[in-house]
Amino acid sequence: MKNKLTIAEIVSNQLEDMIAEGSLQQGDQLPSERVLAGRLEVSRPTLREAKQILISKGLLKSHQGGGTYVTSSLNSSISDPLMNLLKERPEFKFDILELRHTLDSEAAFLAASRATATEKENIKEKYDIMVGFHLKREDHVASALADINFHLSITEASHNIALLHITRSIYDVLLTSIENNLQYLYTIKGVEKSLTSQHKLILDSIIKGDSEAAKL
Repeated sequence: MKNKLTIAEIVSNQLEDMIAEGSLQQGDQLPSERVLAGRLEVSRPTLREAKQILISKGLLKSHQGGGTYVTSSLNSSISDPLMNLLKERPEFKFDILELRHTLDSEAAFLAASRATATEKENIKEKYDIMVGFHLKREDHVASALADINFHLSITEASHNIALLHITRSIYDVLLTSIENNLQYLYTIKGVEKSLTSQHKLILDSIIKGDSEAAKL
């Protein structure tokens, strides 16, 4: 027979779910104890105990006099080796391109049937920002950031926690891949048209709820 969870353990599980779902992201500072305790409907001592559980797991980090933060290096164990491999073996970039396509395609497929109205609005906002950068073709680094944020908003709308965590765990690798790709593509005349039209098709398919069309 399993031991019954304490209130602090239940609260720690709730906080862990918030991290897993993206409500609390890497590097985020937790709300004040008063606000968070009120939101979770628990006492402050219970909340402190719950936070200590997550600190011991390495999910939270406490700064003396500066609050409690979600650990910012949660994914380094996956990302760092891939980054090193990408630097040491340039040919590996094609594997990353295939991985990007697989992750983005599945995320779009799921988001088309699961995204809420608010999430669709967020995806549209991220799309508009990204298009603005692509049309200017002035800064491939800033464009890459806007591009990955567009795709990440889709992944968040997929409501698949495993897919979201995998994507976040290799965020730096994916961002570097997009930067390298755009640096080359921006040398091609008229490429911004194909870039924007391809992403527009994904956006429209998600808004319409057409999973198959969204899965390019």
